[in-house]
Amino acid sequence: GIVAYSSGNHAQAVACASFNYGIQATIVMPENAPKIKIENTKNYGANIVLYNSKTESREVIGNKIASETGKTLIKPYDDIDIIIGQGTVGKEITEQLKEKNIIPDIYLCCVSGGGLIAGSSFYLKNYFPNIENYAVEPVEFNDTLLSLKQKCIVTNKNTSSSICDALLVSQPGEITFKINQSTLKGGLDVSDQEVKKTIKILAETLKVLVEPGGAVAAAALLSKKIKIIDKTVVVVLSGGNIDRELFSQIVTKNYE
Repeated sequence: GIVAYSSGNHAQAVACASFNYGIQATIVMPENAPKIKIENTKNYGANIVLYNSKTESREVIGNKIASETGKTLIKPYDDIDIIIGQGTVGKEITEQLKEKNIIPDIYLCCVSGGGLIAGSSFYLKNYFPNIENYAVEPVEFNDTLLSLKQKCIVTNKNTSSSICDALLVSQPGEITFKINQSTLKGGLDVSDQEVKKTIKILAETLKVLVEPGGAVAAAALLSKKIKIIDKTVVVVLSGGNIDRELFSQIVTKNYE
C-alpha cells in the first residue's frame, strides 16, 4: 500500500492513482482542509487520517504509518519522480506555446514545497532560455521568496494563517530548492485580499473556478507585483477545489 500526506491536491492525485491500480492508500490530511478535498479523496477509496496542523506534524504521522504498516511513503514535492510528474505542466505549456509560435518572457507559478514550479520551470528554461520564472506565495508563507534572497532554506514563522490552504508548507524542500535556485529569477507574494479579488475576477470574466492557492500567480499579475508591459506572461491557475461556502463569500463581496 501507499501512504501520503497532503492538504488536498497531492492527496487526490495519489488516491486516484491508487484506486486505478487497485492499491490501498492512506492519506494524512489536516482536519481543517477544505471539505471538498477531503470528500474527493475519500471518493477514491482512500483511508483518511486527519491531524491538527497546529499541534501535530504530518511528516511524523506519515513516517510512523509507513514504518508500522510497510506502506510506501509518497512525498508531495521533495521527490524526483513527483517533481518530474508535476513538470509535465511545463511540457504542456511549451507544446501550446509552440503551436501558436509564442515565445514567453515571464512565467508565474504558485509555490508550496516547490515541486510544481521546480519541474515546470526546469522544462520551460530548457526550451526558452531567456524566460524569467517567478515563484508566487501567500505573503505570510513566502519561504521560497525569502530562501531565494538569502540563498539558503528559510522557515516561515508560521504564526499566521491564509486562505491558500494548499500553500502553507513551512519551508522549501531540499531537492526542490536546489532546482529552483537554478531556474527561478525570484519570488513574489500576495495577500489574501488580493487572492480573493482575483478569484472573483477569474470567475466573472473567464468563467473559471480557481481555489485560493491556485489563484496566487494570477493575483500577482493583476496586483501588478511585476512589470509586464510588452511582455508575454504565462500564468498557472492550479486547482479548482474550493468549498462552495467560501466561494460564495468571496464572489458576493465588493473589492476596491
